[in-house]
Amino acid sequence: MTIIDQNINDAIKRVRGLSLHNGSLRLQFKLPGSSRATRKSLGYPATIANIKLAELTLAKIKGDIANGLFVNNEKSFWLSHFPTSSVISNSQITVRECFEAYLNINQAALSDSVIDKLGTALNWLDHYGYAKKNLAELTRSALNLLRNKSVNGNKKGKFSGCRVSTVNEYTQTFGQVLGFAVEERFIEESPIKNLGRLIKDDSNLDPESRNVKPFTRFELDSLLAVIHVGHVKLMVKLLAWSGLRHGELKALAWEDINLDQKTLTVRYNLTRKGKLKPPKTVSGYRTIELLPAALDVLIQMEKETAHFPAIEDKIHYKHNKYELVKRRRVFLSRENKPYKRPELTTAPKQWEKWLREADIPYRAAYQLRHTFASQLLTAGCEMSWLAGQMGHKDWNMISKIYGRWIPEDNPNYIQNMALKLGQSYQPS
Repeated sequence: MTIIDQNINDAIKRVRGLSLHNGSLRLQFKLPGSSRATRKSLGYPATIANIKLAELTLAKIKGDIANGLFVNNEKSFWLSHFPTSSVISNSQITVRECFEAYLNINQAALSDSVIDKLGTALNWLDHYGYAKKNLAELTRSALNLLRNKSVNGNKKGKFSGCRVSTVNEYTQTFGQVLGFAVEERFIEESPIKNLGRLIKDDSNLDPESRNVKPFTRFELDSLLAVIHVGHVKLMVKLLAWSGLRHGELKALAWEDINLDQKTLTVRYNLTRKGKLKPPKTVSGYRTIELLPAALDVLIQMEKETAHFPAIEDKIHYKHNKYELVKRRRVFLSRENKPYKRPELTTAPKQWEKWLREADIPYRAAYQLRHTFASQLLTAGCEMSWLAGQMGHKDWNMISKIYGRWIPEDNPNYIQNMALKLGQSYQPS
């Protein structure tokens, strides 16, 4: 390094908030309401004269922020200090690059499921050719066109003929990235702001009733009768009579169970990435009061796995934090090792085969959780208590998603309601 280069380097270091980036001087400052510092290139090389100019510019920027110019007239603020900047009207960052930047900054704080959703949303945008385009090109009208293309027609290929709820989820996930883009000054305003709602499907492709298909008592008994794998049969029974999620069941350890008090406590969940993580919400961490059918499963499992020595489980937390805990898993896979995936069975087409043998129309194994809610509601269970058992903060989710009672399991419902009202049908 030459003498003059060293002088320039020293001069840059003396100015707090000034750095050299890709050969140009770059300023760093904090905007009101932003959790991170904003970095903006001045576009001119590092010389002693330019460093002095940059120092004056930075002082003016901080003064205008303190005086409220940014809050009161944001566009004027940017034009005043960066008149040739493309930050407002001509962002050069692509949609894909924006996703990558968002993930790089937030990955340690995101759950595996959110990361998967971000990947799907990016694939959706890429399918329609927007991933490689500049972020500024994805206007509100372009996004509306994209969403309408996605829901139009019967589903024949990837990202076409989708359910409205699915496209809304893609949009909401993309909205997280766009919010980040606004904060980073990649774009002035998110195109999702004031975005019109998609017209809800009125065909039989997307009614809520098709998303929830609980098993009847007869169907559940028929299913259990054909499952030939003993430990899977017990898992199905426990899922149906406890309301556990698959990942919660496979993360379950004997340290979480009190057979004397007839309870189990949900502390962890096994993710699709094979990681043990705490529940996403405070309400997800809960103690379940066991029905006799669920208790019976755990009594049987106690004889099979409770005697195995504890193993060291790694509990993953946000921001790359973790904890090592000694635990004894209730359900074990081959060679008595802990499961690595939350799915009920990973054998190809095995679940579908059992359903066919039981003469039951296809539905995903996750419907066992719906079955628990529906069976208890049919029996007259209070929604608020059921919400706590299933890990919801209130009963709104129960009424909207799980709250479907099964008429086949209560054929005399109207007669029973009449009796409670002091009424009775006259014999014909």
